[in-house]
Amino acid sequence: MQESNQRTEALEVLEPSRLSREEKDENFRVYSEIDILFILRGIMQANSLITLYLGYGDSFILTSILAIDVDKKEIIIDYGTNAKVSQQALQSKELIFVTTQNKVKIEFICTHINKTEFKGEHAFSVNIPKYLLRIQRRDNFRISTPITKPLKCIIPVLIEDKSIKAEITLLDISCGGIGAIDQHTTINLEPGTIYENCQISLPEIGIVNTTIKVKNTYAMKLHSGDSYHRVGCEFIDLPSKTEAMIQRYIVKQEQIRKIK
Repeated sequence: MQESNQRTEALEVLEPSRLSREEKDENFRVYSEIDILFILRGIMQANSLITLYLGYGDSFILTSILAIDVDKKEIIIDYGTNAKVSQQALQSKELIFVTTQNKVKIEFICTHINKTEFKGEHAFSVNIPKYLLRIQRRDNFRISTPITKPLKCIIPVLIEDKSIKAEITLLDISCGGIGAIDQHTTINLEPGTIYENCQISLPEIGIVNTTIKVKNTYAMKLHSGDSYHRVGCEFIDLPSKTEAMIQRYIVKQEQIRKIK
């Protein structure tokens, strides 16, 4: 582990994002304890390097998560090798953590820090944050959906005064939207059309309720001569809780593929 009280150009060092409170609240803030712990465990399992800033000044420590104690509501992290900076950390009232998980920038703030021991070595313990920020472009991190058990998007529509549930098969999904095929052409997926109360069931995660907007569509033909429509849709006003569900699904699928 390294630390410094000067800025460095080292690639490992990440700086806190300069976002307004409104931007953080609207797009990136995660409050769910389940999601926070899921993200923190992912960072720990990947042994990701974390830049720990002592407030918004220049002093920082490069550290990593060693353990998470849910009962005590604390995180155990690497201790510093520089006595002066470590002492500054113990006296700091605001600790800003910056790292990445699956190419997504993660930030969180802790307000309590203590010196402890972990496996016979000095370590810091800090409180589990009340919230964290997942900062990413909404259209990034698209993942193909399973072919054997494809995801479905259920779209409620009104046809000739009858309420029906149309179904399209997902090809890929991201926190920004979906790519899908419509083999039955039950509905007219014209670009610009908005469909509310759509549902996507994510195995072992839950059901995503969302509004989608058709961005593009084009007809394609199979070798058999059958035709279908390839459609791209974006999510509209996706709540952070729902976005976190999709991110958890993406992470889970990536883990499954790495095992294979």
